[in-house]
Amino acid sequence: MRRMRTAAALVLVGCGVLALAIMSTERPAPASAAPAPPSVSTGAASDIGQSSATVSGMVNPNGQSTQYYFRYGTTSAYGTQTGPASAGSGSTPVGVHATLTGLTANTTYHYQLVAQSSAGIVSGVDQTLVTSSSATSQTVVLGHEGFVSPGWIVGAEVGCFHGTTPCNGQLTMSSNGTVIAQRDYSIAPDSGGFQNMELNSSGQKALGSNGVFHLLAVTVTAAQSGGPSASWVIHLARWVWH
Repeated sequence: MRRMRTAAALVLVGCGVLALAIMSTERPAPASAAPAPPSVSTGAASDIGQSSATVSGMVNPNGQSTQYYFRYGTTSAYGTQTGPASAGSGSTPVGVHATLTGLTANTTYHYQLVAQSSAGIVSGVDQTLVTSSSATSQTVVLGHEGFVSPGWIVGAEVGCFHGTTPCNGQLTMSSNGTVIAQRDYSIAPDSGGFQNMELNSSGQKALGSNGVFHLLAVTVTAAQSGGPSASWVIHLARWVWH
């Protein structure tokens, strides 16, 4: 009897019988690696106001379709989150951001970036921000000289400073206790300029004695709604256009 072995078969020859057996030489394929969850990094906050702020971070989807959102609240338990947004499915970090709204002035808030894909959910580190205060602005005097233009229009220079709220109220000009002009005013925070009013008949009469060396002195009162009021004396210089 004679035996022959090959890499793929065993052949038996003898006694008029031929037998062929196939041997498998293949090995099992290795299991593929599981997809990696996203990587996240919570970033800094910007555009911080009294009731809103913008928060940012970085997300690496690691090749999987990934969404992200920010959790936030007055403690590290958060309690509120932004709506989900897409970070794509790339393999490199991308910058992300969201605007937090409904915040309370002069308050510390915690926030955290969270990313989610089919491979898992990953949270970034906790960060904090402090919203701006809501100090009431004050109506202030910007100049002690006024003017009278053709048409009996008078002006007094007024500003709104030392806070974050607008200044609203009523501006009154009087001479010897008699009101000669009056109007409501509204001035944005950290701004100011001339507030113009029309002289009434008493004001026009009082201005009759105005001269280069005898400028009419009047009292201007800014009665601010919900804030401190201011009162000061100015002299009206007459402007004439040709």
